[in-house]
Amino acid sequence: MMIKKRCPYCKGQGAVPGDEPGVSVQPCPVCSQRGYNLVPDDALMCGLCQGTGRSLGGGRSWKVCPECKGIGSRW
Repeated sequence: MMIKKRCPYCKGQGAVPGDEPGVSVQPCPVCSQRGYNLVPDDALMCGLCQGTGRSLGGGRSWKVCPECKGIGSRW
């Protein structure tokens, strides 16, 4: 069974800070502005990002976790 889980990448806001000059916010690339993701009820927390959906990219900026694709859970 799938359950709704708050998107850890945008913290349920559906948007994230813009990464281009002049763009203050942009749609969350993980949940597509929903603020949640559907995950299996037996999903486990991602070991790489510890459930945050983020990993530190080059230049000390946050990127979508490559292991869980930003969902914060693995199954």
